[in-house]
Amino acid sequence: MSNKYNNEEQSVLQKIQNQTGCLLLVIGIAMIAFVLTDLVSSGSSIFSSDENSVGEVAGKPLSYDEFNRTFEGLKSQLIQNNPGIAFDENMSKQYREQAWNMIIESRVVEPEYEKLALTVSPAELKDLTIGDNTHPQIQRSFRDPETNQFDKQRLIRFLKEDINANPEALQSWNSFQQQFTAGLIAQKYNQLIISSVYTTDLEAVNSGRDNNQTKNATIVSLPYNEFEDSTLMVSDSEILTYIKAHPAKYKEDANRDIEFIRLNVTPSREDSMDMMYQSKEIAQKFSEANDDSAFVSIMNSETPFNKSYQIRGSFPASVDDALFSASIGDVIGPNQENGVYSVYKITDTGLDSLPSIRGSHILINVAGTDTAKAERDARELIAQIKSGATTFEAEANNKNYDASRGKGGDMGWVRKDTRSYPRRLINRLFTSPQNQYFVTRSKKGVHIGKTTSKISRKTIQVAVVDQKIFPSTKTDGEYYKMAGEFLSKINGDKSFEEVAEELGLTKRVANKINENTLAIPGISNPNPIAKWLFNNSTKEGDISSIIDINGSYFVARVTHVKPDGLVDIEEVRTIIDEILLNEKKSDKLFSKLDVALNNSNTPEELAEKLETNPVSIPAASFSSSSIPYIGSDQIITGTIFGLPVVTKSEIIRGERALAVVYLNNDNEYEASDVEVLKLQNTDQSKQDFQQKVRQTIIENADVVDLRYRFYN
Repeated sequence: MSNKYNNEEQSVLQKIQNQTGCLLLVIGIAMIAFVLTDLVSSGSSIFSSDENSVGEVAGKPLSYDEFNRTFEGLKSQLIQNNPGIAFDENMSKQYREQAWNMIIESRVVEPEYEKLALTVSPAELKDLTIGDNTHPQIQRSFRDPETNQFDKQRLIRFLKEDINANPEALQSWNSFQQQFTAGLIAQKYNQLIISSVYTTDLEAVNSGRDNNQTKNATIVSLPYNEFEDSTLMVSDSEILTYIKAHPAKYKEDANRDIEFIRLNVTPSREDSMDMMYQSKEIAQKFSEANDDSAFVSIMNSETPFNKSYQIRGSFPASVDDALFSASIGDVIGPNQENGVYSVYKITDTGLDSLPSIRGSHILINVAGTDTAKAERDARELIAQIKSGATTFEAEANNKNYDASRGKGGDMGWVRKDTRSYPRRLINRLFTSPQNQYFVTRSKKGVHIGKTTSKISRKTIQVAVVDQKIFPSTKTDGEYYKMAGEFLSKINGDKSFEEVAEELGLTKRVANKINENTLAIPGISNPNPIAKWLFNNSTKEGDISSIIDINGSYFVARVTHVKPDGLVDIEEVRTIIDEILLNEKKSDKLFSKLDVALNNSNTPEELAEKLETNPVSIPAASFSSSSIPYIGSDQIITGTIFGLPVVTKSEIIRGERALAVVYLNNDNEYEASDVEVLKLQNTDQSKQDFQQKVRQTIIENADVVDLRYRFYN
């Protein structure tokens, strides 16, 4: 049976340990992003074979051997500096990603540093280590244990004595220094970029005006959607001509479409019963165990041993009462909750500093400020509940909009200091007799409440052995057999969808799957499908074998193969058809509007001749470009802000209408402080440029990621 569940990803920081008693040197992730170590050498062998390539960077293939050497180097460094660390699959994914980023940096970004001759001189490096300006990163690693202050003599002693006496410490320091230097060069490059960014007074004034100023305008328009002409048609050739005229907008990378079925292997009733029997055996052994912590560990419990003391409400409601009623040494369970069987053992009891209680409530909303009426309504509702005309639970489910909704108003166990519910409501729960209704006010409204338990201050220390229900080999085999049956039938006369319906399965589709940016909705790890889908021998219409992804079985068929180039007409027909149809309508309506405009002096006269109404826009702005009866039309909005005061535009061919704009006046606005705007705009531009420059460099390098061929 295949592995069905992934462990949660963990993050790991690399540590450099000198093994001479000095502090750990932690290499920051931000600096590692700019690292080019000796792990990536220019002498690496690059094979021309496409099958051996994990990708392409700056027009050159990246071989698996070079990539794997970089990855193994990072892995070795981590293990050397962290003896005994468990390097699992999750770590492998993280370090493969880091190796990939390092190679991209070395091939694409670092050559830009070299073009500008950016370096760190020996004098700079000395000043930032043992000089007057020791870098904060180094200072943090050489602090006096007693004062927690930077100890320069400790650093000097390390550099003069310790690293000479310990080859591994010397190697670690050299590696750190190389990475440190690379980070400094990257900082210089960034500083060079942001130093060239500034905002002029005119730019600041314009941005303040654009953000704050509004204009008063009147528009007379002929919306395209109100004009119908059955003779106007858009042909395929016109759509194709439009697509070719806008290649940047309608160009796409090679991609493929698939249809597929997915069989999620889930435990059977027999699997659940088997786990129940096993859990009963565990419960028996648990009751006899002397070392509860060791027993939890040996049984590979999903929940590790926890020494802390738990309050009421810390466990599932189905078992909470039983646990707090039990004595030390008692074993409760097995209890099944959400596909997990749990066995609990009480190892100790204690006393909470604050009491807990369980209660329920119904919230009566206050109309306006009439709280008295809400209280009367609450008491009338209590009378109806007592008479049997309705139930507390039904009213709570209908009226509450907090965590108690859908639970019949049950608030669960609440501690005295809880902030989940209003303070007044909590106080009344602690002072009211059990199961008696009360009415109280809060900032949220008026509450009908009742206490449903006694006050508790008991805490318990609990050891838990809980295990998920896994599908058995037999169950897994049955699902695999079903996938095989589907595969055999799909090779017959029936369509993919027909076979899926016959077997009670759901056909799914995934379109425009791109080899460089794999993404299949609902599938977190698409690599196994991609290996088949983008294999050189896979053609349109081909059907895959059974593909196992984390214990789910897939069968897929290629429905479309799209090479690099312009999009297919059918994919954009609706959008472009509307654009071109509007252009034709514009041509038809233009003469009508032109004649009317030449015989009108005011927007009212023009509107009357066109048998429409002028639209007044008292405060048009860039942030709100929607125009009544037209909608969002950037061309018309732009015209408003481009006109001099008390003038009218020519006929505007807008996105949604033909229009004439009359600018009445510029509304007054409070101008922003120019110096403040200059600082704000400059700071924003600096942030944008740092991201865009690096992003543009990498985009221009045409990085192609094919690692899916080698890793699941």
